[in-house]
Amino acid sequence: MAEYPELHYRGDIIVMVAWDPAAPETWVNFCGAEGGSLVIDNAVQEKAVGGCDEWGAPIKNILSYGAQSVTMNLNASLARSQRDKLLLWAKGQLSLPVRIHIVDAPIGETEYIDGIGILPSLNIEGLGNVTNEAITTTLNIRFKDGVEFTEAAA
Repeated sequence: MAEYPELHYRGDIIVMVAWDPAAPETWVNFCGAEGGSLVIDNAVQEKAVGGCDEWGAPIKNILSYGAQSVTMNLNASLARSQRDKLLLWAKGQLSLPVRIHIVDAPIGETEYIDGIGILPSLNIEGLGNVTNEAITTTLNIRFKDGVEFTEAAA
């Protein structure tokens, strides 16, 4: 019999922010989140080399990892409870702890992905729309020093 994957859905992976710099471990779910993406981008260094003993051998590319950057894009309906926090994050050029929580992660697997988020751009869309749709926002977050993974414990 065929085996099928168990998929993740809304509520299985939650984005959280510690809005208060004085309380960096006070996590608050990002209210209004509707979708987003986490990107771990590894630069790859490439160097063409020739054989040492056989100079007529084909040239070969040798690859190695370079610098890593981690970004997250988050789309959301603009929740009144977070509007001012978002504006201050962008305007004040704050560095805030951001957490991705993998709910019910099995012991030994990644439960938390943590990093210090800086906000290169904050978009607030739908201002003055005549169809009375909710105002939306898009956050483009960069993780200042990458991210750390924490495994689920017993």
